[in-house]
Amino acid sequence: MALPAYTPGSIDWPYLDKDSAARLWVELGTWVEWLRDRYELGRTIPPCWFKHGPVVEELTAAMFARREAYQQGKNAYHGGPAAWHYQVLWPMVHRMKSITDFEQCTPHSCGFTPPTPAVAGDFAEFIATDIDERDAAPAATPSELTMEQVIDMIDTDRAVAEDPADDFTAVIIDDARWEYDEATETYKPAP
Repeated sequence: MALPAYTPGSIDWPYLDKDSAARLWVELGTWVEWLRDRYELGRTIPPCWFKHGPVVEELTAAMFARREAYQQGKNAYHGGPAAWHYQVLWPMVHRMKSITDFEQCTPHSCGFTPPTPAVAGDFAEFIATDIDERDAAPAATPSELTMEQVIDMIDTDRAVAEDPADDFTAVIIDDARWEYDEATETYKPAP
């Protein structure tokens, strides 16, 4: 099973280029200062908030959730401003102490040193063993086959011609019927 391709959004910090990150930092900084003032969160969200990665992620999400909630046409209660307060803002404020360590931070300095996550020494070995023990992915089924490919498959008993006397006969490959398409001069799975 393949994962679908991921297209990062305009606020996915690890994927932002320099210009996008610069714009987002300015917008987020302005909004966070407004938030700290408006909701009297200066002690809950100290001035060094931007040095705390988890807080940056939370505040980014909250800013965009607020933007969505306050757009014109939103119901003021259902999914609007009231919902933003009780579903986003106040739960985020209560999480602040559990998502980062502001204990060493003062209004004039940041005492936080982010820890470097430890990776077990045998991580690479574990992954290699796990991969080695798995079955290989099944080969993808092509959407069309050339005449040469079909002849090779018939010659090696991987395909069976329905009428061996007909050069353009349908063939059976892995229990599926393939028919010759004159327009493309290829074999395609039968509809």
